[in-house]
Amino acid sequence: MPSPPDLVLASASPRRRELLERVGLALRVEAVDLDETPAPDEAPRAYASRLARDKGAAALARLGADEPAILAADTVVVLGREIFGKPQDAAEAAAMLGRLAGRRHEVITAYAVRHRGALVERAVSTTVAFRLLDPAEIEAYVACGEWQGKAGGYAIQGVAAAFATELRGSLTNVIGLPLAEVLADLRALEALPHYPPPAFGGPR
Repeated sequence: MPSPPDLVLASASPRRRELLERVGLALRVEAVDLDETPAPDEAPRAYASRLARDKGAAALARLGADEPAILAADTVVVLGREIFGKPQDAAEAAAMLGRLAGRRHEVITAYAVRHRGALVERAVSTTVAFRLLDPAEIEAYVACGEWQGKAGGYAIQGVAAAFATELRGSLTNVIGLPLAEVLADLRALEALPHYPPPAFGGPR
């Protein structure tokens, strides 16, 4: 019989799953689909936080309990106050990259953890600077398909690492989940009885 999961992940993101599994956590994935349209004049941080909170609430309603803990998250790329979500097609991805080129932007990941009736919410911000990109580079990057399903149309852990000249803050936050902060909050909620996980060499 398989061991019970350490955590319910209310997200279909393979990047979040990989980050959590990399440190040895056993997951149950409960993907949640919501309308991700920003409200009029909604600030980027408030928007990401609302989606994370609503995804967690939807997972809780489906499961009927928050044991083990439920983690939900949402990541947005922000240029000024403009939210860049996941591009719908190659043309939109190219347009996003063209606007990010040669500029600094902010990546915000908001997450919500629910455990035994408690709710912890946090939003983490990382600043990323891109060098100037010529049209041929953008065209080649979009053609490789890495932009699909990525906020802002790029994956910092992939080919797009060649675009970044500066990163201030959490790298895993840009990938999709601020791992250090998430683990700290899970521990504070006593939601990880088997910590440190095997990946750290600790007891299971």
